[in-house]
Amino acid sequence: MRKILLLILVFCSLNCLSQEKEIIVEFIDTDTQLPVEEVTVTALRTKENYVSNANGIVKIKLERPSYLEINHSSYKKVVVKSVSLKDEINTVYLESTVNKLPEIILTKDHPQDILKAIVENSRAKLTIPSNLRIYIREFFKRNGSNVLYNDGLVNFQIEKDKSTVKTDILIEQNRILGFLDESSDKDIYGYNLNDLMENYYQFKYLEEILSTKVKEKYDFQIKSYPENDGYYQLIIKPLEEEKGFLFNYTILYDYNKRIIIEIDNFISPERAEQNANYSISSRKNIYKSGFKTTYRVKGNEYYLIYAKEEIGYLSKKNDEIVKTEIRNYFVTSKFSTRLFTYDPKEVFKEKTLLNRANTILTDFWNIDSGLILTQEEQDFIDSLSSTIK
Repeated sequence: MRKILLLILVFCSLNCLSQEKEIIVEFIDTDTQLPVEEVTVTALRTKENYVSNANGIVKIKLERPSYLEINHSSYKKVVVKSVSLKDEINTVYLESTVNKLPEIILTKDHPQDILKAIVENSRAKLTIPSNLRIYIREFFKRNGSNVLYNDGLVNFQIEKDKSTVKTDILIEQNRILGFLDESSDKDIYGYNLNDLMENYYQFKYLEEILSTKVKEKYDFQIKSYPENDGYYQLIIKPLEEEKGFLFNYTILYDYNKRIIIEIDNFISPERAEQNANYSISSRKNIYKSGFKTTYRVKGNEYYLIYAKEEIGYLSKKNDEIVKTEIRNYFVTSKFSTRLFTYDPKEVFKEKTLLNRANTILTDFWNIDSGLILTQEEQDFIDSLSSTIK
């Protein structure tokens, strides 16, 4: 399997050198003239996906011309021909569909019960079996200093397994920059790849607010979504008088298909601080935490296309407070319903890419990532480049 993967990568690299066209696109909000982050671009010919960075920039690589479908939940969908993008940097202006204020939607059923039904239907509608080729990128900081970076190109083969999903993981390439100190970096962890698809495809992050026990702890409200007439927003906030480590949620869903499109989740800094206890040295005191997931719907295809997670926590070690920050990105660069065969020995069993030695066959972070680095992120990586393993 490894030899086959190597031959495929070499062939693809040689083929790309001779035929591949690189297109850079900048997305700008028509009204504000500001860059638009997290725009997804799909090459309809190959089903390859790209996501714009914080500067609204995306880099697209195509071997053949293709229609490009441009999506963002807050803007009108745009489809362009790749051959029309001829400039060094092509600016595409996105038009917001907002022309009225959101309205509160009154429902016969409690919004939590509606959410339960939407989650159940979304689980059933996600396209399984399927294969997701995913680019993962992770940044780690300690006390404000850059300490670790890793990224990788990973295949997730997803199949049904009774009431949940089963995922086999095959790593194409990966790299780690920086070093872990086993004595002081026990709290540093990366994506738990074995749990990843179950979290995203079973909507595990929503379980906290699906329990009937918490119905009285949160304010549930459904609102119209002026940016898209086919969507509603379910906004869930913990009541001020409620104590505990409780998150805010915004869930965007298609109310006709009854499937989830986006989930945005965070804990307010004030609530995080209220629940901190620095007298317990072994406890992580989270001061920021949040994630966002985006799902793509096209015909009968429904799958995860993008995720971003961020966590910051304080811990006490040797009477000193240590501040740790971790930021993760996750881009489905290619989706397919065609499964492939492989040797079971090639399946990755570890929890995180941090437990795997570097395998670098190409500059995959440029060729296959689907997510171009910002200058700040590039500076982060450059600061660790001399430590490559």
